[in-house]
Amino acid sequence: MAQIDKKNIFDLPIFLLTKASKCPYITSRIEKRLATDIRNSKYLHDQLALSGFRRVENWMYRPACDNCNACKAYRVKVDTFKLSKSFNRVLKNNSLVKSKIVNNKAKDQYFNLFKDYQKNRHLGGSMSEMNFDDFKSMIEVSPINTNLIEFKDSNNLLIGIMLFDKQKDGLSAVYSFYNHKFVKQGLGNFMIIRLIYLAKEMNLKYVYLGYYIKNVDGMNYKKRFYPAEIFQDGKWINFKN
Repeated sequence: MAQIDKKNIFDLPIFLLTKASKCPYITSRIEKRLATDIRNSKYLHDQLALSGFRRVENWMYRPACDNCNACKAYRVKVDTFKLSKSFNRVLKNNSLVKSKIVNNKAKDQYFNLFKDYQKNRHLGGSMSEMNFDDFKSMIEVSPINTNLIEFKDSNNLLIGIMLFDKQKDGLSAVYSFYNHKFVKQGLGNFMIIRLIYLAKEMNLKYVYLGYYIKNVDGMNYKKRFYPAEIFQDGKWINFKN
């Protein structure tokens, strides 16, 4: 009879299925998530990321919806990423923007920028109700290597923040927010380009951009970052734009 190693059993992750809730992306759809706490097994992060999971605080999750698999994990291939004409314009428009990697510590000025971003870009969304303690947890609670990138204008004023994780094969954009007055100059796209360049400097293969959903306006910006791969049917395949 095979022997069972009790220690190894208790080290295995426990996956939970969340309650059904209204899908924030597709009208009339219901969302469920498969999630696990990685506080005591942070080594799982890289393994789960390779299977299409995302991190929020100490949790890893991925969609597990009934009769729907529209959400596809999306990652940019750093080595072959090329700037399009529109991205060259983005770089030109933001040529005076400075960036700096800092520790993932919540600050009042970060929170004020976050609240302004929610008010002007996502009013009525669940994140718009977050208080400072909620925001601090989002920024600071992480069992893995996590940092922020500050973006400042030519007057040294804070205009954007990107929260990102470092994993074995790449960088993962967890969440970003910015001054809505800089939308027209493409600051949001500029922040992602900066992360791609950072991954290249670190000799990493991918930048993970979360989930992509075809024909959902709020997700369409991701397909501009190409070549890329999506996680489908248990494996990463080339994304066909």
